[in-house]
Amino acid sequence: MSRRILHIDMDAFFASVETALNPVLRGKPIIVGGNADDARSVVSSASYEARRYGVRSAMPIAQARRLCPEGIFIPCSHGIYGEVSRRIEAILETVTPFIQMASIDEANLDITGSIHLFKNEGALAVHVKKSIEEQEHITATVGIASNKMVAKIAANTCKPDGYLSIDTGMERAFLAPLSVEVLPGVGPNTRESLESRGIMTVRQVLETPEPLLAGLMGSHGARCLLDAAMGMGSDTIETRQMPKSISRETTFSKDEMDWAKFEPVLFRLAEQCAYALRSEGLETSRVTLKVRYSDFQTKTFATSLPEPTALDSTLLRALRELISKGRGRRARVRLIGVNLSVLSYNQHQMELFNREREEKWERTMRSVDAVRDKLGFGSVGLGSALGKNTKDNRSSRQKKNRDSSK
Repeated sequence: MSRRILHIDMDAFFASVETALNPVLRGKPIIVGGNADDARSVVSSASYEARRYGVRSAMPIAQARRLCPEGIFIPCSHGIYGEVSRRIEAILETVTPFIQMASIDEANLDITGSIHLFKNEGALAVHVKKSIEEQEHITATVGIASNKMVAKIAANTCKPDGYLSIDTGMERAFLAPLSVEVLPGVGPNTRESLESRGIMTVRQVLETPEPLLAGLMGSHGARCLLDAAMGMGSDTIETRQMPKSISRETTFSKDEMDWAKFEPVLFRLAEQCAYALRSEGLETSRVTLKVRYSDFQTKTFATSLPEPTALDSTLLRALRELISKGRGRRARVRLIGVNLSVLSYNQHQMELFNREREEKWERTMRSVDAVRDKLGFGSVGLGSALGKNTKDNRSSRQKKNRDSSK
C-alpha cells in the first residue's frame, strides 16, 4: 500500500483567528500586521475580502492601505496564534501520531494507517476540517496525495475551505495543466525566465529538453524541476523534535527610550514564552534579553539559571536583572524580545527548602494555564506584566476606600 500524505493549511490563519475572537469582523476586509498608520510593518495575513483588493502577505502596510482604504488593520497577536496552532495540532494528533508541522498554520500528516478508522480518506478529511471549525471557528483546506509536494499543491488549488485528493499514479496528470509557478523552486525570476521561453505549464516543462532547462537554471535545478513536474516528492514525515529555543519579541511603532514602558511589555513576552514552554512540557536553563536600538545595532544579554524552570516568577526575576544591562546604553529602542534556551523536558527535582513555594507557584500556573487554554492567553496576566498603571490604579482605589471610610 502506497503512503497517503495529508497536507492541511489554515485559511488566512491570522485573519481567521481575529475573526473568531471578534465575530463582528466576519465578512470584512481584515489586514493583520499593524495599525493603518504603521510605516514599518508589513502584512502578515489578509482575509479573502481584503485579497480581492490586491492585498497580499509581505506587502507594506502603507501599500495595503492605499489598495484597501476600507480595510480593518489589526496588529499581530503571535501569542494567541501560537495557542490556536497548538490546539489544532492536538486535534491532528487524534488522527495520527505522524505529524510534521510545516509552519504555524500548515502541517503534513501520514494518514496511511489511519484511513481504515474512517472508512475512507474523504471521511477522514471531513472529520479533521469539521473538528477544527467546531472548536476554533476557522476553516482549513486539505490536500491528499502520495507525497508532501503534490498534497500541498492540491491544497493550494482548492483554497479556501476546500478538499482535493489525488490518486496514487495520477500525480503527473494532475500537475500537467497547472502553471509552472506551482512547482517548488519556481519563484518570480525563474517563472519569468521559463515563460520567456514559452514554458507556461508543468506539461511544457516535461516537453522541454533537459539541456535547455539546464541552460536556464543549472543542471541540478533542471533535474529537480523535472522530478517535481513528474510528481515526484518526499513522503517522509519528520515528527516534531524538541525546539532549541522559545522566543517572543515586539517592534515598537516608534523608537522609545522609556524603560518604564518597556518592562511590562517584556514581562508579558516572558509570560508568553513560559506558557509556550509549559505547553510543550519543557523547562529552560537560560534567559536572554534582546534589544535592537534605533541605529539597528542588536544586543543580547543572557543569564543562566541555577535550576531548570518553567515558572513565570523565576523567569521574571532573571529578566529584571538583565533589564538593568539593556538600559545601560542611552539610546532609543526599536525592538525588544525574550528568548528561553537550553531546554529540557520537565523532570527536575525541586529544591528542598523552596519546595513549598515552588509547588504553590506550579499549582497557580496550572490553574492560570487552564483558564488561558479555554479563554485565550490574554484572559489572565501577572500584575508585573500589566505595568505601572496597575499599581497606580490600585493605590488610587485604596486611597479612595480610606477616604470613604473616614
